[in-house]
Amino acid sequence: MRRYLIIPGALLAFILFSAKSCKDDPGISLHDEEEALNSFMDSVKDGFSASYLDEESLFVFTRNAKQKLVDYSDFMNISNDSSLDSVFRSQAMVMVQSLFGEGLSPARVSPGRVTYIDSIWLIEPLHLAGDGLYKGELGFREEAVIISGEDTVTSNAAIKKLEFLATKSKKVIGTDTLIAWQVCLGEIYLLQTP
Repeated sequence: MRRYLIIPGALLAFILFSAKSCKDDPGISLHDEEEALNSFMDSVKDGFSASYLDEESLFVFTRNAKQKLVDYSDFMNISNDSSLDSVFRSQAMVMVQSLFGEGLSPARVSPGRVTYIDSIWLIEPLHLAGDGLYKGELGFREEAVIISGEDTVTSNAAIKKLEFLATKSKKVIGTDTLIAWQVCLGEIYLLQTP
């Protein structure tokens, strides 16, 4: 029995005596720590406010635009659902507005309309289109089901094109204001109705 107590006791003693001290390391001063933190913050700010986007950033923004397109469909379905509370539906419309660039939103509430986006593809990748502006295009297939009354269900599908933009905008982070890149949705165009 004593053997079973000695082994865990020895292990505990080893961990306790080999642990780092709680005392400050004389090699690192408070000034050095603040300098390292400031250097890190500056590198983050530089990354957010870069003049041009690299290939990895363009790929990430394209994936973000695809997700925002799916979110757009979900929020529109919420706002079109008359069985939900009006406050919840109006908040969904606010969320729709936040997905689009300034002054853009092709959203109109259509009670009883439910849309499904079943495929999204890249038509044109993001490319530099001006100072601080990148543009790209996505294609998608949207199926709309319209329920009018108890018995009438209408379904139609359409192939559409969506412009998406990567622009610089002001972001407030803590007490700092940064100019950072963000992706937003643009105009939606009807390409084809099968």
